[in-house]
Amino acid sequence: MTTKIYALGKTYTHILKNIAFDNLPVDKVHSIFKDGRVFSHLIEPWLANEFNITHVTGCKGYDFIDNANKDVLIDEKTFTKGGLSFTPSNMKGQGRTIDKDVFREKAMKLTYCCVSNINFPEIKIKFIEGKTLLELYPNGTIPLKDHVKFFD
Repeated sequence: MTTKIYALGKTYTHILKNIAFDNLPVDKVHSIFKDGRVFSHLIEPWLANEFNITHVTGCKGYDFIDNANKDVLIDEKTFTKGGLSFTPSNMKGQGRTIDKDVFREKAMKLTYCCVSNINFPEIKIKFIEGKTLLELYPNGTIPLKDHVKFFD
């Protein structure tokens, strides 16, 4: 399979195929994959196969390195029915707070791979620089109401 070179700001639409888990009905599997926590475990290696990027396992603060430019670090974020948050994962969860200065500094150094699984098995993918994303959504969250606008 030939990998694609991604273009910043372009929306890619793909229908995932062959999604199954033994005896589970397809609709149940699709429902499970609409959970971003489950989805990210498989979409990240899939993205590395689809695009010219290398998947970085573990909690490094980013998920990929661009093969064409090793200085470009890419973090995958999933757009689900709750919207998309591109704040650092270690600042999310009960009892955690977002350090806005650390968040902004990190975002300025990253490119984001935003993936929507809202209409799973159809997915939408958009690579966007962190500085651009910060200009559009300075609080680190893209609301669900902006889903269509973001991917258009």
